[in-house]
Amino acid sequence: MKYLSLVGCVALSATITALAEPTPSPTSTPHTEPSGTPRTYPTPTPTSTPHTEPSGTPRTYPTPTPTPDGDHDAVSLRGVYGTTSPGSLVVFYIEKNTHVQVHLFDVTGQVIGFAEGPLANGYFSLLLTTGQGLVGKATENGITFVMGGQTFQASRFSTFGTDSKIAGCYFGVAHGPTGESQVMFIIDSNKHIIMVQRTGTVLTGGFGSITAPVAPATQSTFTLNSPIGSSIPITGAFTIVDGVFTGVFQTSAGTFTVNTFKNSLFNRMANISTRGLVGTGQGQLIGGFIITGGPKLVMIRAMGPSLAAVGVSPALANPMLTLYAGGTQLAANDDWKTNANVADIIASGIAPNDDLEAVLLIRLEPGAYTTVVSGAGGTTGIGLVEVYEVGSD
Repeated sequence: MKYLSLVGCVALSATITALAEPTPSPTSTPHTEPSGTPRTYPTPTPTSTPHTEPSGTPRTYPTPTPTPDGDHDAVSLRGVYGTTSPGSLVVFYIEKNTHVQVHLFDVTGQVIGFAEGPLANGYFSLLLTTGQGLVGKATENGITFVMGGQTFQASRFSTFGTDSKIAGCYFGVAHGPTGESQVMFIIDSNKHIIMVQRTGTVLTGGFGSITAPVAPATQSTFTLNSPIGSSIPITGAFTIVDGVFTGVFQTSAGTFTVNTFKNSLFNRMANISTRGLVGTGQGQLIGGFIITGGPKLVMIRAMGPSLAAVGVSPALANPMLTLYAGGTQLAANDDWKTNANVADIIASGIAPNDDLEAVLLIRLEPGAYTTVVSGAGGTTGIGLVEVYEVGSD
């Protein structure tokens, strides 16, 4: 069965906000699940209260027409994004810059809707299996979309958190009173969890939180207080060893044993670096790297003052960093704490010690990239440029 097949997964770090007593919504017409292949589900964070669109000219988005090379040599949109609306949870997954998937977890209507389609320059237009249409645009900072006449903002979730060691997507099978079923768990880096179980055409799932084990116990436990397809909260217990999730869970249908495997191992980190004299003009320090196999979250650091601290002289006093794909500038930084994602840079554990050093933490599509290190104000000195692979997409 394709429906719960996974291709990739990213870590999540949003906070699930418990849904208030949901506002009643029309019961959706029963539908047949699509043959598409959904990948992953996030734990969402609401970003703003939905509002009704003005009565003037309706907002429109271009009809997506993907280009063959839309997922190379560019900032990657890959990731999981989510937001809540009254009585429901909306989740997006972008694997490549040319394709988007969305799931609507409608707790009020007790149905899970799904849609997928092309992504062109960030724009998309989709029709959920529940009959609801949505149009919007994705950027590296989030997704803005319109559904049911209301505008929503879905935030992209951070790779970093307190429980990144167990974060990831786990896909496998469950056995219980209804026989064998497909099951998937999504765990973020802050003890939030989503589960989807497919038995034939019947979908059961929900989202909730994880409680870490307290010695001498070794199993984590979870409760999905917003279940779909179960008349009681879904509860369970599990262990994760070497990327294998094993345990049990209970729905109103009974008790199931589960054995799932992590789709991609987390917390990988690789590094390349080079040191040289940073001059002006053609004398700037230039480094290059190539990404293959899929999007990568990378940290690029331009170091100078840290070198002086270990005796390097003359060290570059205030490095500046610029990232290019071909002749296109993708990003630049001078003084790493000025970055909008400074919290993630700190959480990575490899932030520079000196505020004058430069950093870019950025997710990139497969392709060839060039880094250029220069000195602020035309200054010169010895500098170091480093590229880290952070996590694993």
